Amino acid sequence: MLRNQSRQSILAVVAAGTTALICALAPASEVIERQHPHVVLITVDTLRADHLSSYGYHLRTSPAMDKLAEEGVRFDRAYTPIPMTGPSHFSMFTGRYPQEHGARINGVSLPDNSKWLTIPQVLRRFGYTSGAFVSAWPLVGRLTQLHRSFDHYDEELERQYQVFHSMRWAEDVTRPALRWLDDNKDKDKLFMWVHYFDPHEPYNLREEFADLEQIRDPAPATAGYSEEIKNRILRYDSEIGYADSHIKRLLDRIDQLGMRDNTLVALLSDHGEGLGEHGFVGHGRWLFESTVRVPWIMRLPGTIKPGSVVAESVSLLDLAPTLLDLAVPEFRNDTQVPISYAGRSQVAAIAKQSSPESRQIRFVSFEGKKGFIPKWISWTWKPNSGLPFRIGKLEGSMKAVWTPDEKRFDLFDLSQDPRELRPETLTGADRRYSFERDAFQRWFDTTNLAESESRLTERDAKILESLGYITR
Repeated sequence: MLRNQSRQSILAVVAAGTTALICALAPASEVIERQHPHVVLITVDTLRADHLSSYGYHLRTSPAMDKLAEEGVRFDRAYTPIPMTGPSHFSMFTGRYPQEHGARINGVSLPDNSKWLTIPQVLRRFGYTSGAFVSAWPLVGRLTQLHRSFDHYDEELERQYQVFHSMRWAEDVTRPALRWLDDNKDKDKLFMWVHYFDPHEPYNLREEFADLEQIRDPAPATAGYSEEIKNRILRYDSEIGYADSHIKRLLDRIDQLGMRDNTLVALLSDHGEGLGEHGFVGHGRWLFESTVRVPWIMRLPGTIKPGSVVAESVSLLDLAPTLLDLAVPEFRNDTQVPISYAGRSQVAAIAKQSSPESRQIRFVSFEGKKGFIPKWISWTWKPNSGLPFRIGKLEGSMKAVWTPDEKRFDLFDLSQDPRELRPETLTGADRRYSFERDAFQRWFDTTNLAESESRLTERDAKILESLGYITR
């Protein structure tokens, strides 16, 4: 049971009203010395923050990502708005919650009449040549329509999982990315997005990265892990090391081409991964720290001070306004690019001109559909506009997770219980429950704005099912 003071603090968090949706505009013109750098966005699927060396992990899993953090800024407490690949990337690209942009589950796109512009769409307005290199089925252009926002969209999924060619390894995606970079190195403004899928299940044991250097004492809790969990973590960590080695290849090529000083690099993960600690493996429905806390690192020489750390909690919704403020700050005043964000630009925080305002960080998970209907018979399509499977909120160290179907709130004080093992639970029988429920319901109702478009065929549904994303 939490102390009374902690309990009161948590309930104050839960009862807080609806958050403002308009982002706080950073004084970008006072921070940024030059405009229009090249932009390289690297997203590593299923990458937990707490398994990177620079985030305190006891093994050296990530030397290239650690070096990038030393050369730029590391956001110590970054959170995904949803622990699922497709919707999380849409939230990064639009700065909006899944229920705002409409893509609540994998295998769907933004609605054709979406009013939310993506990062590549805005950069295209300012003359950027763009290329994307994705490595998993939830991001293929036919389903997501993201390919329409890029000049080049590479999605040759060469690796077979079960009976489907539904993914590719880091070596498969780095090769065409480097080739595109070489071919376009003389362009004035480039935007490149490279997506690595390797830490995602199934975890392969990468022998070269199976014996990682120990750089600090492991957390005491790991001593109690079963052999099954230890083996799973060994394979997962080796996948991180393998992906990291290819991120190094990409960053080295930027240096070799003389582009380093004029390139903004942003590295993030779409979500984390449960590795058995709470009795589950994977992601998608749970909102534990293992699945919602992710790494976020940025480097821009001459603008971002090396070794900077932003300690306050931020959301991946903040990526779009932050990245665009750094790359094309004049977009704020361009009347032909009408845009607003639920996220906030972190440019001033990066420059240490101000501390981020206290805020609530929100995250959701959706149960998904029990099967999928092709768009050509969309008259049978059942909208997924109901309440999320879970809704979470974080303010400071106080975290609350609502599971509507179970009529339950789990309340955590992460400063006292970082592993989330001792929640205080409110149930529907508790007289406080309805008050807290109503506050969460109001927040969701104000943001529940759009439905996605489904272009899934029966084969697509089988592939997503094989990857663990849907059930039938």
